[in-house]
Amino acid sequence: MFFVNSIVELELLSKEDLIRINLDLQSQIAQLTFELEQLKRAVFGSKSERFIPDQNPHQSSLFSSQKREVSGEHNGVAEVVETQVKKKKVNKPVRQKIPAHLRREEHTIEPDVDITQMTRIGSEVSEKMEIRPAEIYVKRTLRPKYVDGGGRIHIADLLDPFPKCLAGSSLAAHVAVQKYVDHLPLYRQSQIFKRQDITLHRSTLNGMIARGAKLLQPLYIVLVKTLMEAGYLQADESSIPVLTKDKPGSAIKGCMLAKVAPTENLVVFDYIKTKEKANILKSLALFNGYLQVDGNVSYEHKGEEDSVELMHCLVHSRRKFEQALDYNRNKASHVLTKIKKLYLIERQALEEELNTEQILSRRQQQAIPIWEELNKWLMDNYDDSQPSNPFNTAVRYMLKRWDGLIKYTTNGILKPDNNLIENQIRPLALGRKNYLFAGSHEGARYAALFYSLFATCKLNGIDPQKWLTDVYSKISEHSVKDIKELLPLPGYQFTVPP
Repeated sequence: MFFVNSIVELELLSKEDLIRINLDLQSQIAQLTFELEQLKRAVFGSKSERFIPDQNPHQSSLFSSQKREVSGEHNGVAEVVETQVKKKKVNKPVRQKIPAHLRREEHTIEPDVDITQMTRIGSEVSEKMEIRPAEIYVKRTLRPKYVDGGGRIHIADLLDPFPKCLAGSSLAAHVAVQKYVDHLPLYRQSQIFKRQDITLHRSTLNGMIARGAKLLQPLYIVLVKTLMEAGYLQADESSIPVLTKDKPGSAIKGCMLAKVAPTENLVVFDYIKTKEKANILKSLALFNGYLQVDGNVSYEHKGEEDSVELMHCLVHSRRKFEQALDYNRNKASHVLTKIKKLYLIERQALEEELNTEQILSRRQQQAIPIWEELNKWLMDNYDDSQPSNPFNTAVRYMLKRWDGLIKYTTNGILKPDNNLIENQIRPLALGRKNYLFAGSHEGARYAALFYSLFATCKLNGIDPQKWLTDVYSKISEHSVKDIKELLPLPGYQFTVPP
């Protein structure tokens, strides 16, 4: 980089030096402009990453109407101007149908006249949805005692998953679902109960969470084991602030490693304390098969194992080019258009409900040529002289992970990205904004357990409240060897049908 301190020094420079200075300054201006645009986007802009290619200004849209107007005369010739007329879409309000499964309460309103001599000819019916606050009731269990002829007393066993606790199965399940599914911290739940003249202190609610987690621990262990036996896994990390005795009055940056088995619809959150490579590798130590991750270099060591096929996420690579639009729109748009075509192939396969063999064939025929063309284009357009500019950074990121990005084209069960796991991490991020931190390492492990089971419920379309209430009511008496039956998977057998 050249530094010129005076006009005299500038005059002494050669033409070649001035050209280099000009190019260097242009590069700096472009870089600073890009950083400014990124900052403005972060503060004011939309978070959407949807890419809409620029339309050719010389090509009229097939779906736009044109209006020809005479704007005046120029040199005696009437000048005709093409103007675009946008048709406004009129959204007519349509009343949503009330679900048929809701219980109906009928209320009849008679006219304010004497109807004893009248004949009823029909009714006008209107329906409105109403709500009552959740009712907390007391379940009293009576166990009669009997004495036989030998003086022995007989009484039924009390199957209570929460002994010496105010909560029954449904209330304990409700508190857990409110915290980990609906992101409602325990102190807010305590305030809600107080409005109903029910005193449930935060410590009492926390006790329900802790007891529930201990009950569910065997099920969580089975869930982890089942997921690690899957042949295809997606993994990603997310932070969670944790209060510890090591740093009184402040929180450390803890880490959750989220793992999803897409083909089995299983989710596991593993609290690994920190994002260090050793902790990540320890959590994945028993896994063999396809492992799909983002660009974190910690996973590369796992990918060196003969039994592991390391894959990368196309969305993470695409994001780099989306950010580079503010730096070099033409080149970044070219790459994003190619990626859009790759996703169109996936969407069409999904819409046509193709099986894994058909998906593989479609990718081999249509996706691989696009990848090959894109690879050549990236190699031709990478500029070694400016490796740090945003576009070259995006190119370098993609080329470095190329083999992992295209591996999905070798097997129909694989996905091109980690979107599924990012969707599972979202509840953790939302909860973190509400309850701010975990109270201890133990509390973070409780969160990992509940997030795992509830995310698995969601993937399999199972109501977490009904499922957890049912599991709480029978897990303590359930056979350990059959504990896998309690996982929230399709075909789960409710004791009482939901």
